[in-house]
Amino acid sequence: MDPRNEDSAIYNLPQAFINKKGEPILIAALDEKRCQRLIEMYLAYQPRNSFQGLPPIKDEACVKWVQHMIRNGINLVALSFGEGVVGHAALFPVDDRVCEYLVVVSPPLQNTGIGTELTRCAVQLACEIGFETIRLSVEATNVKARRVYKKCGFEYLTKGHVGELEMVLDLKRYREALSVTVESIMNREVLAIREEESCRTALDIFLERGIASMPVVDAEQRLVGMLSKTDLMPPASLDKKVGDVLTRGVLTVPPTCRLERVIRILQSKRLRCLPVVGPDMKLIGVVGRRDILAYYRAKL
Repeated sequence: MDPRNEDSAIYNLPQAFINKKGEPILIAALDEKRCQRLIEMYLAYQPRNSFQGLPPIKDEACVKWVQHMIRNGINLVALSFGEGVVGHAALFPVDDRVCEYLVVVSPPLQNTGIGTELTRCAVQLACEIGFETIRLSVEATNVKARRVYKKCGFEYLTKGHVGELEMVLDLKRYREALSVTVESIMNREVLAIREEESCRTALDIFLERGIASMPVVDAEQRLVGMLSKTDLMPPASLDKKVGDVLTRGVLTVPPTCRLERVIRILQSKRLRCLPVVGPDMKLIGVVGRRDILAYYRAKL
């Protein structure tokens, strides 16, 4: 492992998400156990030579090409529980400030969101390592890939409708904004409900305040779960206590969590907000999409 990766949240904490087929996908660092599976993914890729002359058509050349990427790249893989390695993203350092980027998804699982999630993780990894610029080239006819890159922040250096197009992502512009901690942007005026309250009371709050979910706390203001409108949909729920229908074991973040980590969680888990808690699980605030966008408007 590159020593610069040791403090990277992306490299050390695998990212899980649900793809557009409803299948769980895990994005993790490439390790020795997964190298052979990565080679197998490329050997099974059909048709070969389909993007910028890659993967190489001959098996021997294909294996050597993958081994070269393993040796020289900072590699992430997408793992399917049923099919092994189904996606690959790699950063190739040009120097300490610039890296080049490649992402490939197994054809049967293309257009399911794996390429987007791999690219988002790779961008965060590059940012955490300290790169300032990511470069890539893409065929002008590969409209879907170009759309993914634009969605993830890349801009065109060259434009056109034929040949290869160069794209770049300037990480310097976003690093300062993404490095802020949650406590500086979170909403501290949180509307929470006690677990012993009735679901009818919760229903009134949802309708009157126009919110979709709210934290549930105990008598000491410790977070015990989240309650959403969906939890109240079964009519029988209205005769119960909030503590009987809430969702427990919810994801939380500490106030020292950096914004880039929060964004990754919200995107990969498709959440609207996250409770912010202290070490004693006491509710401090909530950070959500609206808070992030409001911060962007003020900062950028």
